[in-house]
Amino acid sequence: MDKSKRLKILLEKGYFPSELPPPFVTHPLAKFRSSILRQWDDVDGVPKTKFETYSVPRVGNRRRKLAITNPISQTLLSKAIADNWIEIRQFVGSSRIALDTPNLAENQSRAIPKPDFNQIKFKRLETEARHAHILVSDISRFYGTIYTHTLPWALHTKDHCKSNINNNAVMQNLLGDKLDRLVRKGQDNQTIGIPIGPDTSRILSEIIAVGIEKKFIDLSGLEEDRVFRYVDDWFVGFDNAGQAEDSVSMLCKACSEYEMELNDEKTRVVDPFEPTEENWPSELQNLNIRPSGRAQREDLAHYFSRAFELAGEHHEKNVLDYAIKITRSKNIADENLRFYEVNLLKAARINPSSFQVVAEILINLNYQGRPITKQDVMKLICDTINSCAELGKHGELAWALFLAKGLRIRLPQQAIQKVANVESSVCALLSLDLKKMGLLETRLDTSFWQSFMNGDSLTDEMWLLAYEANFKGWLPSPNNHVDSHPFFSVLKRKKVFFYDEGRNVPKTIKALRLLRQETQQRASIIRRIFNFDYFD
Repeated sequence: MDKSKRLKILLEKGYFPSELPPPFVTHPLAKFRSSILRQWDDVDGVPKTKFETYSVPRVGNRRRKLAITNPISQTLLSKAIADNWIEIRQFVGSSRIALDTPNLAENQSRAIPKPDFNQIKFKRLETEARHAHILVSDISRFYGTIYTHTLPWALHTKDHCKSNINNNAVMQNLLGDKLDRLVRKGQDNQTIGIPIGPDTSRILSEIIAVGIEKKFIDLSGLEEDRVFRYVDDWFVGFDNAGQAEDSVSMLCKACSEYEMELNDEKTRVVDPFEPTEENWPSELQNLNIRPSGRAQREDLAHYFSRAFELAGEHHEKNVLDYAIKITRSKNIADENLRFYEVNLLKAARINPSSFQVVAEILINLNYQGRPITKQDVMKLICDTINSCAELGKHGELAWALFLAKGLRIRLPQQAIQKVANVESSVCALLSLDLKKMGLLETRLDTSFWQSFMNGDSLTDEMWLLAYEANFKGWLPSPNNHVDSHPFFSVLKRKKVFFYDEGRNVPKTIKALRLLRQETQQRASIIRRIFNFDYFD
C-alpha cells in the first residue's frame, strides 16, 4: 500500500467519530486529497485551528467528549502519518506485549479496526493460567492527558530530545517533533490532550503507550510473556502478591516519565477466584427467541425483562446497548413488532447510549415497510430534545433529529426552536436538512447559527457549519467567507462536502455481514501475532 492509499484510508474511514449519524462523511475529501494538497502547498503558512466538541453518552450518566477536527489540520496530520507509516508501524510493531497494534485496514469500516475483545479475554485467561496473581491497571484519562511533546520522546528517546531541545535543525527533522507540531495545530496549539474520535489519535496514543511499556520493562526486568497491554489497559502476571504490589510503583514511574498517571481506582491485584469475564453477555446470548407467533412474544418478554434487570444490576456496563444489538439478527414477526418496538423505546429512554442503535433499527424497519408507531417515536424525539438541548447533549440530539429525518416525522415548533439555540454544527446541519425536507411545522429561526457564517469560524469550533451551510446554500454568507479563504476555497472548488443528504443507516443484513467479516479478520490478525489456536 503506497502513501496516497494510506492517506485515503485515514481521511475516508478514520476522520469523523463513528458516533456521528450517517450523513456526515469525508470520502469527498479523501477522493481529491492529492489535488487539494498541491493547491494548499501554494498557501503561505498553516493556520492553527480548533476542533468542535461532540458530547456523547456513556453508561452511568457519564459523557465522552469527541472531536470533529478541522480538515486543514487533520489532512496535514494524516498525510504526515501516511508518509511515515513504515517508520511508525515499525516502532509500534516493536512491542511484544501490545495485544492490538494499530494497522491500516482497506476493507473494514474504520481505518484502524477495533480488536476482538474475546481475544483479549482469552489472553487474560491464559495469563491467569500461568500465574497466581494478576495486576490490572490503566492510565487515568489517557487521551485527555497525553502531553504532545512526549511524541518525540517515545520515538527518539527522551534523552536525545532533551539534549537537542534548543537545536531547531535537529528537532525539526524528527518525525516525533513533526507529529507534535501538527497535532497541536489542530487544537489551538494546546500541548495537553489529543482529540478523541479520529483514528490518527489511536496511532499517536499507541506511540506513547509503547514508550511507556519499554520504560516499564526496563525498570521491572519482567519477562515479556507475563505482561500484555491493550491501549492503556495493563495486565501483568505474578507468582506472589508481593511482587505484584512492588510492580505498581515501577509502572507509576514509567508513566510519570511521559507526564502521565495511573488510575488509582482501577489499579489492583485481582483475586485468583475473581471470574475472568462477566456472565451477563453469555446469558443474553443464550436466551432463545423463537421465530414467530405467541412463542416469540413470550421469548421477547422474557428477554427484555431479563435485559432490564441485568442493566439495573450492572450500572457501569452498557447492557442494554449489547442486548438490543443481539436482537438485530432476529426476524421479528409482524404480530410481535409493536411489543418489540415499545421495548426499544423504553431502552432508549433508560439508557441514552442505546439511542443510536434503537434509531438504526427503527429506520430499517420503516424502510422495510414494517408498521412503526410514529406518534410514540415522535414523543421520544421531542422528549429527548426537551431534556438534552439546553444541556448540550449532542449525541442524543443528533440521533433524535436523524430519526425524524429517517421516519419523515414533522417536528413541532417547541422542539425545533430549542435545537436552534444549540452550538453544534451536527445538530444545525441536521435541522437545516429537516427544514429543506419540509419536516418542520414552523419557521426555523437560524439567527444563532447565522452568527458563525464568517471567515474566523472556518478555523474555529464551528468550522463544519461555517463551511457546509455555505457550500449547500442553506445559510446566507454576506461576505462570501468560504470563497475568499485560502484553504476552504480549494475544498469548495473541488466540490468537497461533509454532509450527504441521501446517506442513510446501513441495512441490517449488510451491517451484520460486515460485522462478522471484521470480527473474523481481527481474530485472524491476533492469532497470527500471538500464535493462538484456541479460536480456530
